[in-house]
Amino acid sequence: MNYLKSISFAARVLSIVFLTISSSLVYSTDYWKVETVDLPKELPPEVGAVQFDSEGTLYVALRRGDVLMAKPVADAKKFQWKHFASGFHNACGMEVVAPGHIVISQMPELTEVKDTDGDGTADSYRTMTDAWGVSGNYHETNEICPDGKGGYYIAVGTASHNGPTFHHVRGNYSKIGRRGRNFSGVQWKGWVMHYSKDGKVTPFASGFRMHNGIMRDSKGNIWCGDNQGDWRATTPLYHVRKGNFYGHPSSLVWDPKWPEGKDPLKMPLKEIDAMRTRPAVLLPHKEMNRSASEPVEIPEGFGPFAGQMLLLDNNSSRITRIMLDKVNGEYQGSCTHFINGQGLLSGGNRAVFSADGKTLFTGHTVRGWGKLAEGVQRITWSGTTPFDVHGIALEKGGFTLKFTKELGELASDACSVRSFRYESKWIYGGPMLDQRDEKVTFFGSNANKLKIDVQKLEPLRVYEIRFKGIKAKDGSPLANAVFYYTLNQLQK
Repeated sequence: MNYLKSISFAARVLSIVFLTISSSLVYSTDYWKVETVDLPKELPPEVGAVQFDSEGTLYVALRRGDVLMAKPVADAKKFQWKHFASGFHNACGMEVVAPGHIVISQMPELTEVKDTDGDGTADSYRTMTDAWGVSGNYHETNEICPDGKGGYYIAVGTASHNGPTFHHVRGNYSKIGRRGRNFSGVQWKGWVMHYSKDGKVTPFASGFRMHNGIMRDSKGNIWCGDNQGDWRATTPLYHVRKGNFYGHPSSLVWDPKWPEGKDPLKMPLKEIDAMRTRPAVLLPHKEMNRSASEPVEIPEGFGPFAGQMLLLDNNSSRITRIMLDKVNGEYQGSCTHFINGQGLLSGGNRAVFSADGKTLFTGHTVRGWGKLAEGVQRITWSGTTPFDVHGIALEKGGFTLKFTKELGELASDACSVRSFRYESKWIYGGPMLDQRDEKVTFFGSNANKLKIDVQKLEPLRVYEIRFKGIKAKDGSPLANAVFYYTLNQLQK
């Protein structure tokens, strides 16, 4: 007990030191201003979730158990935080139903929390469901998003070999599921579950490793990031659909149709590949995104990329921009940096836009991975449009890139293309395989569009498009020079 208290005290001291050093730093570029928002110094600022209510109040769930709320003000140092609720075990997801009424996904359950007497502090806590097992492993996080019908999708993460399971677990236990680097020793780890409005919980999709982030977009599609690791050669983004398997085999032991006693980790790689649903977008691990967390859709009012996605990185100081492309009825697409450094904290965990769409709030926690980087940041668009690639569309012979501004003169060597592939298997991560430089057979522009033809396009490869020296007609430099397109299938 004294040991646990000393850890807690040390964490609080570190959090206070961190806040003293980095409190309310402001970084700005021509396009985005990044501010660090002060949180109460007596609480470890490890942020599990951020959400707004309909009255513009920001709720912040701290991973160590508390929920705070405040109305954002112009000065990031002067948010007036009020304590709303407490007692949660690793709160990693939150949705606000109404002012004073939230839903928290914590490690053991989905919890409804209400302020019933209107005094600004929660006084009602109700277990909505605890339909998944709990092994005691630190890695078993749960995140949620609304289903649009009064229910929720729940991303139930696997456990890690870096931590034990308890001698006594909650729910069913599987010795086979307990095997592996990231494992599913108790029920529904590595799944997306569906909680319906009437309280019924059903399995939705399997094969995830650490889908620490789930989103339903404005078209009703469900999206999950995942983390590079075992059965993940690099960081993926998945379009999640009912009944699909997404490649991490440990969760298969909980599929009601799975043969009893069959060990997923002893299956041939070819058999697993035949079952798996490919990521819509692959994000190179070192170059783009080391550890994807929550995807969020860009609204109108936050620059020129409305309708696209931002994907936070829990292991680096950057946010990735996702540009989807629908080919033969299926999503694939490309990625580039949205913010890379520029004062952004590492540990990007959760994100939410203000109701007017003009401001993005991000919650950060590294949980011991990397340098201490915890807290809340606010990102505001300056109103100036960057010169950047707006989107990339696959054509039969290559790619068409649409830019945010009209292109200037192009040198003959302004563009290069190379490609590679990944192989996800039991090892932790994986290199770029079969790398090759691609011959560009045509390169030409018209206004704000650029056509690139490539001699040989192949499915199941990632194409890197790299620029040098490109400027807009008005002289603006290109904001990003490197883009990665995940080509799952060719245009028919």
